Amino acid sequence: MARSFASLAADNALAWASPQLAAASRRLTHVTGRGAGREGDAAASYFEAVADDYDVMAAHVGVAPRHQLYRGRRVLELGPGNTRALALLARVSGAVACEAFDPFDAQARRAAYLESVYGPLLARRGEEATLRRANELLEACENHTSEPALRAGGRRFELVLSRAVLEHVRDLGALFRTLAAVTTEDAVLIHKVDLRCHGNRYDHELDFLSFPEPVYRLMSSHLDVPNRERLPRYLSLAEDAGLVTLYAASTHVIEPAEAEAARLRMAARFRAMDAQSLSILGLWLVQVGPGHPLARSARRFRAGDVRPAPHALLSAY
Repeated sequence: MARSFASLAADNALAWASPQLAAASRRLTHVTGRGAGREGDAAASYFEAVADDYDVMAAHVGVAPRHQLYRGRRVLELGPGNTRALALLARVSGAVACEAFDPFDAQARRAAYLESVYGPLLARRGEEATLRRANELLEACENHTSEPALRAGGRRFELVLSRAVLEHVRDLGALFRTLAAVTTEDAVLIHKVDLRCHGNRYDHELDFLSFPEPVYRLMSSHLDVPNRERLPRYLSLAEDAGLVTLYAASTHVIEPAEAEAARLRMAARFRAMDAQSLSILGLWLVQVGPGHPLARSARRFRAGDVRPAPHALLSAY
């Protein structure tokens, strides 16, 4: 763990000193945001599955009929990685516009690479499988790299999507206040959140919670490693920002007894949490604006209310 601390602290110092250099490094080292080995047709399969997972969850919760999630909506994607493939699928599925928000600008610049991802996606949808056609569909799909820039357009998005993004956000409260400011009163927000160690795992999925807060800040304040927020924080975010959580379901769990054993080695703020909250290592969240028809009947979620996600309906990604 000492070696990992030194390595992450050095990377964090570089990102703090030169964000532009850190972003360029992400592009040069081919950080995709979707894991290794998913290029070309494999990338197309991945993005189709991701887009469909959102659609499945929307139908499961009742915020949109199956295959109708994107139609007629203005979409905001959080953390798009190095392509705008999800935005492209949303557009060919009827979205009227798409934008993105990602302070870490990892967007690929190389035309041949982008065409290798976009071409198969377009071909599968009966579209012309060229970068020219992709660029037409994505022409106004701006990628915002700061919250003030995102807020500048006012209240306009009817759908917000994120996958394995929220756990990397330094100030979740500020982000959710921004989302409330840029979404319509009846907006739908769907998030998949990974609460496990990733990028800094040692011996256990929760051992990164053992670092005291000042030490972890030295390792992570300007990197996109996990922010370490746990289930209770995610369940309060929507309410604090004036949004409403309709649904919360677990994607990964460990036994509470295992979480309890790990809890004894954790930093103070995590040691104070109950084992049940700590045992949930991933979430699907479906939230809506206060003017959505389902908002009035929603109940406030507690850790004990969280049940397993409908895995049989979802992709393996």
